[in-house]
Amino acid sequence: MQVVKPSPIENVFAMSEPQHVLSKLLWEIDALTQSQSVWVDNETFPTPIFRAWNAAVTAWHITDWLWASKSEIRAKVATVHGFVYEETPAGIRRGLEKFQEAVAIRERSLYICREIANGSKHMRRTKSAPDIKAKAVWREAIARVGLVVPGDLVLSLEITDGQNTKDALHWFIDAFGYAIVTRKE
Repeated sequence: MQVVKPSPIENVFAMSEPQHVLSKLLWEIDALTQSQSVWVDNETFPTPIFRAWNAAVTAWHITDWLWASKSEIRAKVATVHGFVYEETPAGIRRGLEKFQEAVAIRERSLYICREIANGSKHMRRTKSAPDIKAKAVWREAIARVGLVVPGDLVLSLEITDGQNTKDALHWFIDAFGYAIVTRKE
């Protein structure tokens, strides 16, 4: 059994590096994949809906962890995204806002994750992206697959970006890929 070392960061349950949040996103994506199945009547609420929200929140908050981790990483991502910030408490906070805005512009999957994370967290927002729509769609199975029989309701989690509708997992996997590349830049 691996012993988890205490984190030097307060209130984070031993997480201390952006890699931990990236690993959490991979864990969320895997859990979402595993949970998508036929609706079970005794479930109070479909687990995939909660897991999708968790994946969106985790994906978006990788930006917080990257920015907060080290001054060298802040300098590197500021250069990559083409902005300047000051290494002071106020400058770091403003730099985070610039970094997150740059990421949202550069990487559509993280922009979408930000919209879903904030939409889910705040329920009704005064300003949201009209081109992004997250939805849970129930469809009747037309063929037997595994435990699913014709007529069972099967949940599909979809995100529409303008005219483009894709499975939510697609966007979360893209966000994971961006985070991997950013870590290496």
